[in-house]
Amino acid sequence: MKNKLRVLIVGRIHYCFLSYKIVITLSFLSAFFPFTGYAQEDVKRDTTVAMKEVTVTARSEIRKLRESAMPISVIGQRQLQGTASNINDVLARTVGVTVRNTGGLGSASRISLRGLEGKRMGMYVDETPMSQLSNFVALNDIPTNMIERIEVYKGIVPYKFGGSALGGAVNVVTKEYPPVYLDFSYELGSFNTHQVSTVFKRTDKKSGLQFGIGGAFSFSKNNYKMTLGNLDNRTVERDHDKFNKIMAGMSVKATKWWFDEMKFELIFLKTRQELQGIDLDVREAYNHSISGVAALTLKRKDFFLDGLDLDFDIGYVVGKYGLHDTAMNRYDWDGNVLPPVSPFGGEQNNFPSDGHNRSNELTSKLNMGYTIDMHHSVNFNAYFDRNSLRPNDPLMDKALGFKSNFPSKMNTLTLGWSYDLTLFDGRFQNAFTFKNFIFSSHSRSIDVYSVREPEPVKISKSYVGFSDAMRYKFTEDLMLKASFNSEVRIPTSEELIGNGYSILASPALKPERTSGVNIGMLYRHLKKHGGLVEIELNGFYNQLKDMIRFTPDMIPTMARYRNFGSVRTVGVEFEAKGDVLPMLYLYANATYQDLRDVRKLTPGTTVENPTYNKRIPNIPYLLANFGAEFHKENLFGGKEQNTRVLFDASYVHKYFYDFEVSRYQDKKIPAALTMDAAVEHSFGNDRWTLTFKVKNLTNRRVVSEFNRPLPGRYIGFKVRYLLK
Repeated sequence: MKNKLRVLIVGRIHYCFLSYKIVITLSFLSAFFPFTGYAQEDVKRDTTVAMKEVTVTARSEIRKLRESAMPISVIGQRQLQGTASNINDVLARTVGVTVRNTGGLGSASRISLRGLEGKRMGMYVDETPMSQLSNFVALNDIPTNMIERIEVYKGIVPYKFGGSALGGAVNVVTKEYPPVYLDFSYELGSFNTHQVSTVFKRTDKKSGLQFGIGGAFSFSKNNYKMTLGNLDNRTVERDHDKFNKIMAGMSVKATKWWFDEMKFELIFLKTRQELQGIDLDVREAYNHSISGVAALTLKRKDFFLDGLDLDFDIGYVVGKYGLHDTAMNRYDWDGNVLPPVSPFGGEQNNFPSDGHNRSNELTSKLNMGYTIDMHHSVNFNAYFDRNSLRPNDPLMDKALGFKSNFPSKMNTLTLGWSYDLTLFDGRFQNAFTFKNFIFSSHSRSIDVYSVREPEPVKISKSYVGFSDAMRYKFTEDLMLKASFNSEVRIPTSEELIGNGYSILASPALKPERTSGVNIGMLYRHLKKHGGLVEIELNGFYNQLKDMIRFTPDMIPTMARYRNFGSVRTVGVEFEAKGDVLPMLYLYANATYQDLRDVRKLTPGTTVENPTYNKRIPNIPYLLANFGAEFHKENLFGGKEQNTRVLFDASYVHKYFYDFEVSRYQDKKIPAALTMDAAVEHSFGNDRWTLTFKVKNLTNRRVVSEFNRPLPGRYIGFKVRYLLK
């Protein structure tokens, strides 16, 4: 180039937001002053790189996601800190999302999006499905310090993710690290809770190799007070709910080889969780698991062809897990000794257990995107999953009197083709996706009316689905979004082939199908002082067919999954948030979701369904959240310090945990209004951060599904050290 080289030396970079694009400035940094509102992660200030008169521009990743055609909520790093202790805390405040916890730290939980929950939700880490790995690790186990952002997709799952899901998807995006990075945090809290996480990354500039190690440890006795509604509202302390989990991992990433990125990872996980009794005082039973993960990622832009991008992942998960329940005595809450559930022992279910089950899973995902020109692009995605299970529980077989454990395997292949169209200088976007779902399984099934040696069952099926999402920008601030989907969710291996012991195979099980529509308006305005104001309104409709539910079987102690029928959802959600003042951020959201049973007849009969058009039980239908943050630099003098004061409130309206067939129905989950608060202070330019938080500020009695008591007031203190 003939132009002279111009070098800009800038004394400081201000993260204040002035326009639609991020422009990156090459500079010498003599100081670093962040704008402390949430907008800093969303739309970053225009800064400039001028080298040989060439200006490089890029757009905030969060803003690009929010302005995409799909209905989506994006949670940035600042929302991951503060009052939140984990991912579930953050998701619970997101519009349209409900988190169904059953207890304290480590307890079972399900994420519900617009009323569709559990296995209908796609769970992803860096766009890779968790699949069977979710049996050993939950999204909630990932330390918030390691997360760049969380993406919550509603209704439509992006084509590049792979797999099958109906209700939407949660994608956790982990951080990209600078050449030298150390992050360590320790939180001490109520109920004897300790949480430690650390990650260290080091990059060799010459070779481009990045080495990383990290891990996390969680422990809690969960010994909070609970009220037993089944025992005259007696208050007792949870005395058998101890939880501990260890996670450790290492990675090697190359960025200067033929691939733009080649990363290899190894992860180890170990969990032990005691089982808390509600009806009886359980004293010995516990769940245990140990697993290992190996994964390889390959990425390459312009893969043998300009505009063709390759993204390939392959992983292998091996695990060992089971329930240990061999106690020879049971106890009620008065201390009276009761006989075990079987002559061979046991406190839970109707049989003892000493399981040492093994599972193996191979997953791979290939994503290839080709940009034809500035208006057109196409994408191909293939996701393959092979899962095998070998249960082993001789004690259960002995107690049942017949062999109930048997191996099984399942293969799943999902193929997706998509086409993206952009017109009118980027104001109009449309994304269309077509998917083909293919699966096969080999298992054994016990006859419903007799107990005998399980018979081999083989199945192979194929289904198709599609989705379309569009967006039109009337102005830079105002846009309309609309989407439609007709999707399929393939049954999980547990639903289709059982778990080999307590859950029977269901070879006749049909995949769930859904047809849904979402229409929404999004208004985003950048204020003069650099803050952001955002208002969004969405209306949605969904028809779920062949809903899969977990039901007891005619064979004692056994259960299996069955197709329930059809459920219709109609709802609306509203959210407003923004930096109302340079030092004050506010947000509020509300969701109304009405799920109804639309089966006119009782399945398999000509009898009218008594619950026709009744609200689906055990699902909240009215939710709201509100929060505020005050932030100021150097509030107490000094320099390179920042203070945040945070407040969050959540409201869940009362709902029934059985069908409301009578106005005298009294089985209700009561309304709950919970409030959290925190004070966070960082100094040394964010090198040290101290956080004091109080959850459930008023110590309100809160229960979850089926009136399971949740923790009361939690007080925690967290210290974090960051070197980068």
